[in-house]
Amino acid sequence: MQNDMKSTIQAAVAEEVGKAMARQLDLLEKIAQFLGIEPGSNPASSAPKRTPVPPPASKRPPAPPTGPAPKRPSSVPVRKWVKPKPEAAPKPTRTKAAPQNRRGSPRAAGRTAAVATPSSSPSPATSVTYAEGQEVRYKQGRGTFSAKVTAVDAKAKTVTVERVSDNKKVVRPFDKVTPA
Repeated sequence: MQNDMKSTIQAAVAEEVGKAMARQLDLLEKIAQFLGIEPGSNPASSAPKRTPVPPPASKRPPAPPTGPAPKRPSSVPVRKWVKPKPEAAPKPTRTKAAPQNRRGSPRAAGRTAAVATPSSSPSPATSVTYAEGQEVRYKQGRGTFSAKVTAVDAKAKTVTVERVSDNKKVVRPFDKVTPA
């Protein structure tokens, strides 16, 4: 019974594949006819046997059958074997903290540390009060600039300053501003 079921399934699958592949089979048969191959036979046995064509006569005499192999023509590139380089030793890892002179600050590291451990003594930058019109110097990017204070926000601990060189207004935190 199992063999009957297996043969029934194989017949059904073969029929469906035949229906689905009918167009491709027609094209393959046309290609086979064009190439001179009988359809439905083993392609390896039906392919016409080719007879070796003797090479054209050259000006130099043929190499003797025994002896060293002929040299490769110079037009053929030769890839030279390259000795693999020894792998470099891994770089030692840094043990000290990252330098703080980078532009910007780590995302939350500075803010959470300040909130988590409030200091009992006020820092010198926050104890300095700024007044409008006061001349100050502030840091921004890689440089320091001279400016005049235009507004102070003690709650946010920021100072709005107007740059002396081009009159641009900038808001900077207290710790980036120093009295001139």
